[in-house]
Amino acid sequence: MLQVLSSAWALLLGMCLLMVGNGMQGTLLGIRGEIEGFSTLEMSIVMSAYFAGFLGGSRMAPSMIRRVGHVRVFAALASLISAVMILYPTFADPWIWTVGRVIIGFCFSAVYVTAESWLNEAADNSNRGKALSLYMMVQTFGIVASQALLLTADPSGFVLFVIPSVLVSIAITPILLSISPTPAFDTTKPMTLRQLSKFSPLGC
Repeated sequence: MLQVLSSAWALLLGMCLLMVGNGMQGTLLGIRGEIEGFSTLEMSIVMSAYFAGFLGGSRMAPSMIRRVGHVRVFAALASLISAVMILYPTFADPWIWTVGRVIIGFCFSAVYVTAESWLNEAADNSNRGKALSLYMMVQTFGIVASQALLLTADPSGFVLFVIPSVLVSIAITPILLSISPTPAFDTTKPMTLRQLSKFSPLGC
């Protein structure tokens, strides 16, 4: 376990800060949308758009990592997330927010793929379960902590959007400055549902 922490502490710290930012903006948009007078339908579209982007990110992340590596993907996507978070209060329009949610969903999905493949490489069969448990604890802590930060300022203002943007920007720093080796990305081949069912225990 200490071996995993020594090689992945920067990643875990970065993910914690990212989850604080994600938790804040997810809750804050619903509150701010009501303040701006968005309809229930408009807010439903805005909030659902995250998952449309999430689907695309999970599909494209492996090729992105294969092309430029884990660190560059993580840094580029975190920078994009930070920029979009600042745009929300700048342009209080439901359709602009929808596009922003698609982008953020895409970025977070790809960040998850990047982080989890990185952590999986840092662990071995004897401690992989503990490493992933620690990763999930860090994620949960970040989301819970984000809700407390929502009480620090007026949701109708700009500050609550700046805080998650800054945290996401800071999340890149420990990863870029860490001397821990980054994993090599193995080439994978897509699998059909029929092939998956043959390899899975339930498909036997």
